[in-house]
Order: sequence, then structure tokens, then C-alpha cells
Amino acid sequence: MNFKLGKISDLASPFTVIIFFLQFLVIIGYFGYDYYMDSSESCIQCHGSKEKMVEFGYPQFYVTLTDVRKQTGHSTVSCRDCHLGNGRAKDKDEAHRGMLKPIYVKDSMDIVDRKMLYKKNDFELNRLIPQGKDRLFDMLPKVKEDGELHLHPEVRNILWHDRNSESFNFDPEIAKKTCGKRGCHSDELKQFKTTVMAINFRQRTMVSWLKPYGPHNCGPSFADVPPEEVLNKAGFDFTNTEKIRKEMNIPFTDEQAMRRQKMCNICHAGCLDCHYAPSRERGSHAFLKVPDSYSCMGRGRGNSVCHTGAAQSRRGETYIGGFYSIPQGRSADIHFKKGIHCADCHPSGKKGMGDMQRKATCQDCHIEIEKAHSKSIHRNLSCTACHVTEAGGYQITIWGRGYIGDKPTPFKKYSLYYGVQKPLILMKDQKGIWFPVKIFPHSVSNIREDVSSSGLHYRWKNSETKDMYYIVGTVNNLPSGNRHLLWFQIEEVSHPFGKARNCKSCHKGRQISVSTWQYEDTQGAEPFSGGYKIIADEKGLRIKDFWHTKINVLPGFKLTDFASWIYFTDKWFIPGDFSIKVDRNRYTAYLKLYESKLKSIRKLEKKIKDENERKKFKEIKGILIHNPELNIKDLFFDVKNKVF
Repeated sequence: MNFKLGKISDLASPFTVIIFFLQFLVIIGYFGYDYYMDSSESCIQCHGSKEKMVEFGYPQFYVTLTDVRKQTGHSTVSCRDCHLGNGRAKDKDEAHRGMLKPIYVKDSMDIVDRKMLYKKNDFELNRLIPQGKDRLFDMLPKVKEDGELHLHPEVRNILWHDRNSESFNFDPEIAKKTCGKRGCHSDELKQFKTTVMAINFRQRTMVSWLKPYGPHNCGPSFADVPPEEVLNKAGFDFTNTEKIRKEMNIPFTDEQAMRRQKMCNICHAGCLDCHYAPSRERGSHAFLKVPDSYSCMGRGRGNSVCHTGAAQSRRGETYIGGFYSIPQGRSADIHFKKGIHCADCHPSGKKGMGDMQRKATCQDCHIEIEKAHSKSIHRNLSCTACHVTEAGGYQITIWGRGYIGDKPTPFKKYSLYYGVQKPLILMKDQKGIWFPVKIFPHSVSNIREDVSSSGLHYRWKNSETKDMYYIVGTVNNLPSGNRHLLWFQIEEVSHPFGKARNCKSCHKGRQISVSTWQYEDTQGAEPFSGGYKIIADEKGLRIKDFWHTKINVLPGFKLTDFASWIYFTDKWFIPGDFSIKVDRNRYTAYLKLYESKLKSIRKLEKKIKDENERKKFKEIKGILIHNPELNIKDLFFDVKNKVF
């Protein structure tokens, strides 16, 4: 058949016109209905009416669309953009079907309905705003007893609604329908899904207790989805579960693996963990464009969300101090006291949203001090080596038999040996620079095969972190739980910055750090106290002189479940030379020079009265303290004529 150029009307017939018209109606109807249903009309009619909310018995949930837009900072946002649901339905249950809402998590890792937590007249308590005196827990549900607020006994965690309700992972599919929907933050979501924060790369890389890089305080990835370059899903995967079973000599079911994994997933962040920031002043719909330090620390949701888990509990750091520290009441980092927040030093990297830069540099602010330090006798020390002197949080971690809520598990993490070790031991990183570490003993019970010592290893050989581990090996013949796998957890500590340590802590011949702690877990035993010493010298690195008060074991538990360390206090040794070499004559001469310069500086300081000149003097003082070999008069460029 030859093609003939002509008019469309030449090919048209009544039948083709009808088909075309019907297709047109279907397309228009589909998109029209979708547009019609993408409405928050019913949400606004109910929640925007104070009278209706009082009538329904929830006056605290009265909020107007204007209020929401003002609080969120999103001038065109509507209810369904964030919460989904049916914005056209007139029936409450129908309107709320499929609606996204906060997830309240019990100790068992089951979800509890918010309605079950409050009485009908608990209007003030049943609001998503900070409540109570302890800022670390002020977003968690409360009960009122004798006029005092207490944590609700039914709730361990609260998660925001971009989490998967089954696994508690950040769910990219939910985010695609809300924060990352077309016309909102689709580019940011696309960026975020490629970052370490989103894909949870390091945790998901831990296949089992022994592979690929040794045991870890957080445990392996028990039943999580495998790591991928771009986050595409949330849920469970039991590939690792089977590998973990092969390392164990007791049963470990899929259900136990899921509950354990859900506890792990709670810690890892999504969009709302960083940007949702409810407050009494701004309301329960408040957001932040740039997360502040409280966002990084979970914003009042306890010790197991965001960096309260990894940094505050495991590494023993604190930045905010006060309530946001373990033990509570520790001093804040000097930078936080000066109004500097985490993202000021750890900005987003090349991948954009969520690609937070782990490594911060002091040189951005302390340029001249860094320059002086780089030419000093201490140039192979990091800034933290002198200015970060203690670590709190976990001082011992034992993985043993216990419960997740009321559900038995072979992997209960007994880590609430809360305390402080100081001054911190210094070790060399991959580039030969000394930095401070937290060193604490670990074990996991019921390992099937014997495991030998591994030697000292960095977890990430390309310097992604400076963390290390040393496998001591397995020990046997304990009353129960055999075999027990022992290892040293060695964590880099970067906060809190404060006053520098004294010279003797490094130059007295051997490094000695002392840990004291209080056992505060609700399982295993009643509270008891203890401690140990960490010694690093030319003979090796060892933990010794363990001590503890009387241990009253709770019914149904054994000492080997939560305190197996009592049976192997003599096993904690890493061979090698961990001493800081000291040339006594050189040290004495340098210390004398430092003290002399410091004395001169203090005399000069008394002569300066002008506030601006005092500020300049303070900068110069910092330079000289970091390199006493510099000439004082050469540094006092603007103020020297007035002080000499």
C-alpha cells in the first residue's frame, strides 16, 4: 500500500472519532480524579474548626491551614502532602485510612496505638510538643502522677512517619509520596538516597559477628536489606540471619532476628529525623531547613535515635552536654557553648542532602593556631589529642541471653554500663597522627567454633573512620553461654572539646586511663557499680584491675548473660608498643620554655585594658601556647607598642 499525504479528516470515521473521544475522556477522567482526590478539604474542615475538634473530644488537635504553613515554613503545603489519607472523605475513619502518623514503639518492638496511651481528657499530654524537664526525653509520651510528669511505661521510642511501620527503616517509597513528591523536594530525596546516611552502608556491611571486619558493638546486620548504591526499599532480608545462625550454637529464629533488627533500625535517620523540629514556641508542625544540634541528637527521643546512639552512647561523646550526655550533667563542647551547631563544621558534601562530612577541620576558624601547631614539636598530634580528654556512655558491652520486651532473644545487648573513662588513651591513626580513643571490653556468648586472636585492625582501611578492633578470641568452660567471643572495641572520640589535658598525662612514661561505671539495665541484675584501668606502654595495651560492688542477680538470669567479663578479667591484652616515647631532657627543656612563655603572657595580659586589644591578644596567646618556640614580640603586631 502506497502512503498518501492528506488530511487527518480523510482517515477519520465515526468509529475512530468515538474511540478517540472515549480515550480522551478516560485520560482526562483519570488525571482529573487524581487531582480531585489530592485535596485536604475534609482535613481542613474538621481540624480547622475549634468547635468540631471539641465535639470530637480532641481540642488539642485544632489547627488551621494558616498555622500549619507558618509553622512548617512551606507556604503552599496542605495536610495530604505530608500525611496522605483521604482528604475528600466525610467519615473520620475513612478520612484517616492510609494516613501517615507517628509510630509509637514498645520495648518488644511492637507498635502501640496512640489512642491506648492516653485517657480521653489528657488533652495537654496528648500533643507532639516537648514536655518535661529532661530534654533528652521530652518528646516521648508522658503520664502524670502526683503532679509530676514521668515517661510512659508502654513506650520506648517514637518514630516519625517516613519510617516503614514493619521494619522501622527510613522508607524511600513513603518519602517519594510526601517530602520527595513532585513539586516539593524530589531532587533532595534523589540525592539523599545515594548517601551513607540513607543507605546505612556501614551497618548493613556487617554480615555476621566475624565477617567482613570483625565483631562490633552494634552487632551485625541481623535481618536488614543488603547495602546498595541507591536506597530503593525498606524491609527485612534473612541472608545474614542464616550466616549468623551458622556461627551460633543455639537457635536464632527469623522473628528474633526481625525484633533485633528493628531495634537497630530505630537509630538510623530519614528526612523527618533531621528537619522536623516541634517546639512549644513554634508548634507541633515546626520544621528546620538546616538541622541544629538537637536534631542530630534525636530531639528529645531518648538515647537510641540518631547520634545519641552512635556518638553519645557508643563513642561516649557529648556535644550539647547536660541532659544530652551519659552520664547526664557532663559539660558541653566549647563550640556548642559558642553557638556553633553540628552542621556548621560538618556540612553537606558532593552528594548533597544527607552527605554530611564526617571529617571536620579546625583550620576553617583557627587558621593561625593551626599554622603554628603544624610547625611545633606536637605537629603529629590531632587537636582532639589534647582537647578531648574523656569518654562517657557504655564502658562494657555484653551480648547474651535476655529479652526484647517480653520476647526471649539470644542477643540481648547489655550495654548500660554507664560511666566515664579518663584521661583518654592516645593511639596512632593510619597516617601516624596521635588521637584519643575510647577502649572498652566486649563479648558475645554461644559461639559455635573456636576463634583465634586477630591482631589489631582498623575497621575501614581507607581512613573513612579511625575506629579499630582487636579480637582476643573465644573462651570456654564458663558456667553457661559457651563459647564466649571477646574483643576490644576501640572508638575515635571527637567531642567534647574543652580545656587541654596536662603534659604529664602523656609524658609520664605510661598512659593510664580509669573507667568507673554504674550498671543501669533493667534486666540481669539490680544496679551495681564497678570499674577498671586501661594501661598502654611499651609492653602492650591491657585492661586490668576490674572491680565491682555486690551483684544481686535477678530471677531467671545468669551472671554469664550480662556480666560474663567477671570470669575472664585476665584476658584483656593487646601485644605491641603503645608507649609515647619521651626524651626526658628534651621534654624538661620544652616544658620549661612553655611555662616561661605562659608566665610572660599572663604578665602582658594584665597590661591590656582595651576590649578590642584584649580580643587580639587572646588570639595571639592561643598561637603562642600551641608553639612556645615562636617569638612573643613578633606576634604582637598591633598591640606590642602598648604592652612592651
